[in-house]
Amino acid sequence: MTAKERVITTLNHQEPDFVPRGETAFDNIFFKEVCGYDTLAYGGWKELEALWSGRRDDVVRDYIDAFVAIAKCLEWDFIRVPAAPLKKDYSGYKRIDEYIFQDNEGNRFHYNPKYGNIILPEKWDINMDISELGDPDAPIEIADEEMDIARGVVEILGETHFIIGKTMGGTFPFVQTVGPEEFFSRIITDPEFIIRATEIACKRVIAYEKAFLKAGCDAVMELDDYADTMGLIMGKERYNKFVLPYLKRVCAAAHEENGYFIKHSDGLMWEALDSFVDVGVDGWQGIQPSLGMDIKLLKEKYGGKLCLFGGVNVETMIEGPEEKLREEVRYAVKHGAPGGGLVLCSGNIVEPGVSAANYFVIMDEIKKVGRYTNRH
Repeated sequence: MTAKERVITTLNHQEPDFVPRGETAFDNIFFKEVCGYDTLAYGGWKELEALWSGRRDDVVRDYIDAFVAIAKCLEWDFIRVPAAPLKKDYSGYKRIDEYIFQDNEGNRFHYNPKYGNIILPEKWDINMDISELGDPDAPIEIADEEMDIARGVVEILGETHFIIGKTMGGTFPFVQTVGPEEFFSRIITDPEFIIRATEIACKRVIAYEKAFLKAGCDAVMELDDYADTMGLIMGKERYNKFVLPYLKRVCAAAHEENGYFIKHSDGLMWEALDSFVDVGVDGWQGIQPSLGMDIKLLKEKYGGKLCLFGGVNVETMIEGPEEKLREEVRYAVKHGAPGGGLVLCSGNIVEPGVSAANYFVIMDEIKKVGRYTNRH
């Protein structure tokens, strides 16, 4: 059974030969520890500065090579690929201080590689008016070069591995607009703004879904977080009104293109999971057992309905100790694997601070307990 077949079998809630595994992203230092060489992929400032200095194609090539290398080194069954940077003039981009850079137009952005490969505005435009959002009926085109990483990985691994395209968020778009606090406020004070913003973001995500699936990816993953440690950040009623219709839309769009739809959201997600099943979400990634998202309970309620991507706490991956890592793998496999429906991975990404030594413990344990002995 190939890695791709293993994941597809699991997504269809059947038992493969072995519990599939992989990660959605990885730290640059972790990659060097595992694969033995440096790369621009997830490289923080060195990646951005290479891009700005005219080395865009080097960045793309490094991402392709890194995904292939780490999938082989760690025997991952799936990987997630991002859109590639545009081919454009970056001459005005420059770093201002430790965490700030500006673009060609002088817009300033905050970037701290220690907290993920996430770029945010230095200051949110909390005075943004609905007219500044744009026309929701305007066509959205994805530049062909944005699929360069996806096509490169698919060309090498597409026959054997399950490839997921990363679409960013399109169902709760506070990042693209006015920031979290103002966005939450406008849910109450200016719902028309929220609806217009989400219509546009949703349409953009669907365009990316189609592009990734056309490029040969097997699935897409949408990334808006809905919850924190207390539950849904917007509340169940407003989730149903302002988020769920768009989640249903992006999920359906992936299925229309014969792709799988996987939703990322970490946090305490119990209130949303019934709706994931209702709209046809194939898999959920972002499971945090440390917050109470227990694999055993999740499997009891959603087994055969929702494929679980997770099982190991990021905190344990960073801190250990070895026996706790092994315990989490064993627990996830014991309770999540029967009948298919479990893809073993971290609760988020391989974050900065995860050592190769700790990850090798996870690999060692899954090799011991991950085989479906009833079939082989």
